Amino acid sequence: MTDRSYEGEKLVIRRHYKAEREDVWEAITDPARLVRWFLPISGDLRVGGRYQLEGNAGGEIVRCDRPSEIGLTWEIGEMSTDVLVRLDPDGDSTILTLTHSPMPGEFVPGTGAGWELGLVALEKYLAGELPDGRAVDWIAASAQEDLAAAHELAEQIAGEWVKVVR
Repeated sequence: MTDRSYEGEKLVIRRHYKAEREDVWEAITDPARLVRWFLPISGDLRVGGRYQLEGNAGGEIVRCDRPSEIGLTWEIGEMSTDVLVRLDPDGDSTILTLTHSPMPGEFVPGTGAGWELGLVALEKYLAGELPDGRAVDWIAASAQEDLAAAHELAEQIAGEWVKVVR
C-alpha cells in the first residue's frame, strides 16, 4: 500500500515493507544491494560525498543517520532538489517515507511514478522475488509484455499522482 501526498511543493510517498528496518536500510544504502532493485551507484558514499546514479541523478549526501534517515541532493541538469528517506520501525516491519522537494506540480506525476516503480521493485527485492543480477540488466532483457505491463503500471501511478496534485 502506498500513501501519496503533495503539499507546499513536497512530494511524499509512504510505503510499508515486511522487513526489519536494518534490512531495508542496507537495501537502500549498500551499492551491492541497491543495484539489484534500482540503479548502479558510484562516488564517495558518505556525508559530504558526491554520488552518481548510472544514467540518472547525482548529488551530495547531506545527512546519514543509520538506520533511520538519509538525506541527499538530487541533481539533474540545472535542477537541484532534496530527497529525504526516513525509515520507521513498525514491529518486525518498516515504514519508508520518501520526501522530494521542492517539486513543481507539473513534475509530480512523472517523478512520483518513477519513485514508486523503484519502491515497488524494492518490495519485490526484499521479498526475494527479483531475478539475480543488476536491475538494469534484467530489465533490458525483459520480454515485451513485461515492459508493457511496467509502462501501464507507471501510467496508472502517474494518474493517481495527478489526482493528488489537483
